[in-house]
Amino acid sequence: MMYKMQFPKIVLIIIITSTLAVNEIRFYPVEAIPDIKKVPEEYPTIQAAINAASPGDTIIVTHGTYNENLLVNKSISIIGENPATTIIDGGQRGNAINVVSSGVVISGFTIQNGTGGLPYSGISVSGCNFVVINNTVLRENYYGLQLTNSNNSQIFNNVIMNNMYAGIYIHDRCSNNAFFENTIKNNIVGVWSSNSPSNVFYHNNFINNTNQLQAFPPMILDNGSEGNYWSDCIGSDIDLDGVGDAPFAGDRYPLMGMFVNFTLRYGSQIYFLSIICNSTISNFHFDRSNGKISFDVLGSKDTVGFCRMASPLTIIKNYTVYINDKVPIYIGNWTVSNYIYGYFLYLHESEPQRVTVMLDLPKNENPQSLFPILVATLLIVTALTIIILIKRKGKLDKNLS
Repeated sequence: MMYKMQFPKIVLIIIITSTLAVNEIRFYPVEAIPDIKKVPEEYPTIQAAINAASPGDTIIVTHGTYNENLLVNKSISIIGENPATTIIDGGQRGNAINVVSSGVVISGFTIQNGTGGLPYSGISVSGCNFVVINNTVLRENYYGLQLTNSNNSQIFNNVIMNNMYAGIYIHDRCSNNAFFENTIKNNIVGVWSSNSPSNVFYHNNFINNTNQLQAFPPMILDNGSEGNYWSDCIGSDIDLDGVGDAPFAGDRYPLMGMFVNFTLRYGSQIYFLSIICNSTISNFHFDRSNGKISFDVLGSKDTVGFCRMASPLTIIKNYTVYINDKVPIYIGNWTVSNYIYGYFLYLHESEPQRVTVMLDLPKNENPQSLFPILVATLLIVTALTIIILIKRKGKLDKNLS
């Protein structure tokens, strides 16, 4: 009888132990849970959702055109479904989005028609810190993005194009803002900056702006080893690393091709593969099952094309490259710190060519990550075995009695 009374305790201890093998128990103070608000499912307009939101909330906006001039005055995230189909139109009535609070995130929109009688913007950020703007198209505004006395923000992976004056307008003591992986094209001025020297631009593509850059005083235009692509830069790359041999327009390390960054999901991890290329890249695909990357390249027929790839050594140990199933004119691999680089040359043809890159991926992403699961499984199996043995013993005792 005593043995049966102890049985629930034994099983409970084993189950708790198996849980602790997988998860570390931590205690945190109780905080308000951020809310998700949906437009137009729950709120008819984005501004209505902003007004109802609390700091830390997220607003999810379904595709459509929203004719609004938004005032964002609290630290919230505003996420569009798709930048190609989720549009905020300022209607030439002023700033399409006016950000006056720190800690704001804006992502996944096309923002247009931030114009009017004064030099308005697609997004105006004034007196704020730690603002994030990414995966957004800013087009046909007076300024695509305007930063005024704002610091420590990140502006990345945006397309800023066809604005009436500056794609990015920075002034009034902005500092420590990072601009990277943006395409800034077809503006009167790509970037205009005054009295804001300590901002950094790298891995951006400056394409066909009437004036690519006007900065007083100059800004930081590289990350210490790589800068930006400039469509009017005609330089040399004798050492074949994708970076120009001489400075250009204040950029110490101008890129010899456009910069593109791709996401690789391998196992439970997310990695990034960056490519500098003088061809137009399309149809990128990563096949995790066989460790193969493929994409198309296109350029002027009979001209020399190049791609330079870079990725962490933790996922890729070597590159093997084919162009339309043939070996490139030249291919080289090298490592710097924790990154592996690959560079290859080819001749452009009249049609897109398929690039195939075979990756030497690690066989086991992280074998140790399986250990807690194995321990938990073993303990649960042990608990079930004890249950079976106790039941059998109970039946045996009953039969003997």
